Amino acid sequence: MRLLVATIDFPPARGGVQNLLERLLERLSQQHEVVVVTPRASAADRDWDAGRPYRIVRSPAAGASRLGLAVLSARTLAEALAVRPAVIVCAHVLLGPVCRLIARLLRRPYVVMAYAYEIRAPRMARISRLALGGAARVVTISDFSRRAVEAHGVAPERVAVIQPGAAVGLRPPGAHAPLLPEPGPIVLSVGRLVDAYKGHDMVIRALPLVLARFPSARYVIVGDGPLAGYLRRLAQSVGVDGAVVFAGAATDAELDGWYRRCDVLVLASRESAVSGGAEGFGIVLVEAGLRGKPVVAGRSGGIPDAVVHEETGLLVSPVDVAEIADAIVRLLADPSYAARLGEQGRRRATGELSWDGYAARFQRVLGELV
Repeated sequence: MRLLVATIDFPPARGGVQNLLERLLERLSQQHEVVVVTPRASAADRDWDAGRPYRIVRSPAAGASRLGLAVLSARTLAEALAVRPAVIVCAHVLLGPVCRLIARLLRRPYVVMAYAYEIRAPRMARISRLALGGAARVVTISDFSRRAVEAHGVAPERVAVIQPGAAVGLRPPGAHAPLLPEPGPIVLSVGRLVDAYKGHDMVIRALPLVLARFPSARYVIVGDGPLAGYLRRLAQSVGVDGAVVFAGAATDAELDGWYRRCDVLVLASRESAVSGGAEGFGIVLVEAGLRGKPVVAGRSGGIPDAVVHEETGLLVSPVDVAEIADAIVRLLADPSYAARLGEQGRRRATGELSWDGYAARFQRVLGELV
């Protein structure tokens, strides 16, 4: 089968969607001829593209701008008319209009991949309805995201929920981050410091309660972005700046090292009623589980699909400082309980949430269409 995949987000750019597509397409290309149309990402594009088992067509402009989106849409249309795919995969709703046009011109079905933020944002409502409304199938990542899709009028039978796996895999022994030299518990958060809903601020506010029980604990934040300055000032204002480590952006090898070094991973994401921001799933929670680490996560968005409460981690109110602190302290104070949750998280990450399983379920969706 020949597949045309249109996306704004693609490696070597970094991010959860980019990693998801990389792992999906490397598996689909074992059975199908895959062509990807995507914007230019960086000077590293050529080297990265050369090692892929599928063909990648780069448009010359960034896809998020109006001009870039227009150029990318035109390139997608031209490529579709040339290769005449059996199925079009629209991996971002902003490309929904051109994918819908291609589907009509070629009389071929198209599949939309939906996550969370982009289909919940009020400013994206019109284009989301257009993209989702014409799709033969919509593939999403959690029950929360499924409800967001259905809120646009998509019939339930056209929606498939396929939960993703860990984006960053295990590294060889010895490939690790420059870890903190001093001993003590490590509470870790991983995520770009771009969206306030990610909850780094709430963990910082909870830290005095954690330090009251574990004075040597450190809160390590891996990721960078425009919110870094605000979070530094917040840590100073609550008197915990000495216990917060801003590790910045990390390579996959460094990130693997931080996961291995931490005692607890925390993702206190909440839902934003204003921007529509929310965690569609929470891949970092699965990545921590892959290393046998317990997690504390906000009971919001698609996170309950990623964390089984009291089995692979603890779900808490993401806006309750005391509840966040209590969950962290509970895991630090009871290593055997924490280890049990971590081991069950590892089993889930290597079984139910494996990438081979994700690709097989996606393949079944494609098979239903042809």
